[in-house]
Amino acid sequence: MVKNIGVTEADLAYIAGLLDGEGALFIGKYARAGNRFLAYRGYMSIVNTHIPMLQQVQSAVGGKIVRQGAIRKCYALTFSANEIRDVLPRLQPFLIIKKVQAELLLKFLETQKGNGVAPIIDSLLTFYEECYQKMKRLHHLHYDYQKPTSVSLGLRSCYQCGKRFDVFSCSPKKKYCSDHCARKTHWTRSNANIAAKKRAVEEASSVHS
Repeated sequence: MVKNIGVTEADLAYIAGLLDGEGALFIGKYARAGNRFLAYRGYMSIVNTHIPMLQQVQSAVGGKIVRQGAIRKCYALTFSANEIRDVLPRLQPFLIIKKVQAELLLKFLETQKGNGVAPIIDSLLTFYEECYQKMKRLHHLHYDYQKPTSVSLGLRSCYQCGKRFDVFSCSPKKKYCSDHCARKTHWTRSNANIAAKKRAVEEASSVHS
């Protein structure tokens, strides 16, 4: 059991999976107090159309459910800065996709403790801007699927023509050296089945006659 919040590690792993797949971790930048100075804020949310699931997560780790989207009914479980500081470290060991984002957000929030609404000093302003830019880059990363390298499994004889051909790990059950041989086998079997049915009909007709 996890101290103070009464959920198991399995529960936290489940919630971390939701955050990885359906959630968002980011840092926002905006002007405040009549545009006199900038402010930065950390956000964490889990978005879904299934309210009971969000309510179950809310009962375990807190947060607030809000509606999003004007056309499609979609809801987000959002967390305050203090809730993120409490919950995210518990989820962090189970995160995969958003692990780096979580580390960056927690580092950002750690420096904000006790700052209130006072203007940000130059050193912190530089740090916050760096965190903001890093988070933006993480959100814009694109991952291309890399097809696994295919390994040769040796030679095999074609079931149709007998020609020897290479078999690879991407298609270990391949039986024919080419699509032509595969189609020819299909046609041969189909014609044989048609001929067998025709003979059976003819034999049945001759018996009855």
